[in-house]
Amino acid sequence: MKSKKKRIIYIIGIVVLIIVAIGLIANLSIADVYEYEITEDQINSELEEVFPVSKTFLNILTLSLESASVQLNEGSQRMQVSLNASVSLNTSGTVRSFSGTINISTGVEYNPESGEVLLEDPEVESLHFDNFPEKDLKVLTAIVNVIVGKVLDGYPIYVLEPGNIATDIAKLLLNDVTIEDGHVVLKFGF
Repeated sequence: MKSKKKRIIYIIGIVVLIIVAIGLIANLSIADVYEYEITEDQINSELEEVFPVSKTFLNILTLSLESASVQLNEGSQRMQVSLNASVSLNTSGTVRSFSGTINISTGVEYNPESGEVLLEDPEVESLHFDNFPEKDLKVLTAIVNVIVGKVLDGYPIYVLEPGNIATDIAKLLLNDVTIEDGHVVLKFGF
């Protein structure tokens, strides 16, 4: 008789524990989403480590990307990056230099394995070099697209550092990375 009573109490205890666990899970699933904002200044600081970059093609054209400035526009899922640049053309032994700007757009993505927020799919939106030969602009744009892709695609702008429990938990709870209100926003939740 006592063992039957113990078994019933045990079963009731398990049922109560399951009900409490379901209640906790339900409460957590409707909990607020927590956000962390990455600012333009933080991204600009990360990009300072990339530049300057200089590439020469066939000893004819040298493209130097000297600095970058990020703009996070409201309502856009892509950030705008303005690059100060210079081009040197070496044709027939004559070197001509041009300075200007390159405007690109890039998305962001999160890599859960590395804990990095990365630039994704950079594309040249426009470029302007004072007095650059119009006939060579199409070739220059193609070259710039290749270089920008190699330099910026997959470049980390923020890292959830490994090695501590809080960061490891944050990695598990990161649901979304978006661009909102002039920030890259990391959204955490259950």
